[in-house]
Amino acid sequence: MNIPEIENNNELNQLKGGTHISIKTFRKSGEEASTPVWFLEENDKYYVCTGGSSFKVRRIRNNPKVEIAANDSGGGLKGEYFKGEARIMEKTKVDQIYGLFRKKYSSFRLWNFFANLGKKEEKKHLYLEITLK
Repeated sequence: MNIPEIENNNELNQLKGGTHISIKTFRKSGEEASTPVWFLEENDKYYVCTGGSSFKVRRIRNNPKVEIAANDSGGGLKGEYFKGEARIMEKTKVDQIYGLFRKKYSSFRLWNFFANLGKKEEKKHLYLEITLK
């Protein structure tokens, strides 16, 4: 699949203002795995909240290369994939991002509370920061 360059690409505008993206991560075998997720965009970076023990986190720890595309809530792609690199944010730097998620998604606080209820610290939600290449 041809991945578009970021410069002068109107497809990137489909990510702006959206509520979901498809994040594609890569297994050790090189096989792709894509998942629709909530996201937000801030200062040309994209942020995703996900479970600390999720398979996408395990794959990103092994290989930080990702691809993201605009997505609808049902998992249907709305645009092309863009190459990027993901990193797991340090816990000390997530307060601002958490606040932005709460502002964008009215049910985020409740969803986050129940998703983390009774989980060990290493399995609680964490945040991914994605920089497009």
